[in-house]
Amino acid sequence: MLLTRCVASPSRRGMFSSMTVPAVATASIPDQPRKQARILKITRKVRDAISLMVWEGLKRDDAAQRVGMKDNSLYVALRKPDVRAFYLSECEVLRTSGRARRLHRLEQMSEQDDNKQAAVNAILALERLAPSDEAAVGRAASMPGLQIVIQTNGPNPPVIDVTPAQDLPDVD
Repeated sequence: MLLTRCVASPSRRGMFSSMTVPAVATASIPDQPRKQARILKITRKVRDAISLMVWEGLKRDDAAQRVGMKDNSLYVALRKPDVRAFYLSECEVLRTSGRARRLHRLEQMSEQDDNKQAAVNAILALERLAPSDEAAVGRAASMPGLQIVIQTNGPNPPVIDVTPAQDLPDVD
């Protein structure tokens, strides 16, 4: 189930307007009562500055200046969890929306003849790409450590007899 959160921001008249931002996907639990969507408090200036940073590629101080804020004010706002969540969700939208364009660009680079090394690298990058982002999540991560493998249906190991053959005489 995909929950959505409402982002409340003051409008020019001092009243709050709302905007929907996707929240984290959670599993449905039938026993538990459903929680109300939490309202994120982000001012219009901060939201506009974040949009300028993400969608137009402006630096933080340039975006703050364009919306009429000080750079430090935007810096402090970005440290708040609600603002950070909105910023990260916008960055994720930007990343996923450019994926098709990147695939086409890699395809063009692989077919060009001017720079052979770039063509080889583009082909390798296309081959390494997973069919979807969900496939990348399922891959096992390589981690340091020790792995113990216990085989139960292998060849029988040799039997070692540990019973004494005979009693030895005592030597004093």
